[in-house]
Amino acid sequence: MTNYIYLIPLIILIFILNSFFVKKKLLLNLTGEAHQSFTSKKYIPLSGGIFLILSFIIFFDQINFLNKIIIVSFYLVGFFSDIKFLKSPLIRLFLQILITFLFIYNNELFLENTRVILIDQLLEFKILNYLFVIFCITIIINGTNFMDGVNCNVIGYYLLITLILFKLNLFDDLNFNSVFIINWILILFVIYILNFFNKIYLGDNGSYFLGFFYSYLLIYIYLNNQYLSPFFIILLLWYPAFENLFSLIRKINIKKSPFKPDQNHLHQLIFFFIKKKNLFKNRNINSLTGNIILLYNFFIFLLAFLKPENSQYQILLILLNVILYCFFYIQLFKFKYRNLFQKK
Repeated sequence: MTNYIYLIPLIILIFILNSFFVKKKLLLNLTGEAHQSFTSKKYIPLSGGIFLILSFIIFFDQINFLNKIIIVSFYLVGFFSDIKFLKSPLIRLFLQILITFLFIYNNELFLENTRVILIDQLLEFKILNYLFVIFCITIIINGTNFMDGVNCNVIGYYLLITLILFKLNLFDDLNFNSVFIINWILILFVIYILNFFNKIYLGDNGSYFLGFFYSYLLIYIYLNNQYLSPFFIILLLWYPAFENLFSLIRKINIKKSPFKPDQNHLHQLIFFFIKKKNLFKNRNINSLTGNIILLYNFFIFLLAFLKPENSQYQILLILLNVILYCFFYIQLFKFKYRNLFQKK
């Protein structure tokens, strides 16, 4: 029981604070934006990030103080976005880039071996190395936020990554306390269950935190385990990365601001398809959509788990993901607009 001395109070705190937020109408989900039509019609607290950040502070005591401050700063950017203090996406992007730069500069963080000769040659230039790492982390953070449109999609995704890392004993090389990691996994699972039943949402605060924190973790895990293929790390983060890149290209192509939310992300198209086909008879389609995507990623992660050191194998899996994503996106997009046209 002493091994889980922090876990039980945290779970109790989740329920107490959630009730308080709903009663006082604080940090709630519905603000009238169109893309929120995929969430619950009830008022749900965007408090997932609060419990994640508290758990992070408790369970990851090996991370030095300054890096903890940097990680908490990402949570705060998301929090101020949720309460509409930071409304401008450009300002949020600027803060993300600034904080990421401080993180890289403070830790003298460089990527030296990507196993791609041309990229490695370019990364020999310090400024290009900085820009490359900043670009990658920023893509992951915002891709994670894009994913957070249906229940379980984000929290479940990072829960899967955590389980893979734990199974491969990759936390050991960072000297993380194994009992605390188990506590962290349990907290992720509790939030996943609450998110499934529309009791809690991550909001920008939780998404920004998870996107940066797992970027941080995976960079250090790779730097401490050179036997791992860098493409294994890329594969673990393929979904938020490709979701962001694909969305940017898609919006620019139709001459729409890449900073404005819309209702044409893959998870939203899957939601629309399930709802129109009435596949689950209106039973919590939001959560079921997220878990369909999770089931696919679970299968991909299991395949990746078999050969984490093999770059060619990991590249093939990444290409498979990209091809399937594009194929299903095109088919679902056509389905949506055929139905909307017929309706008119």
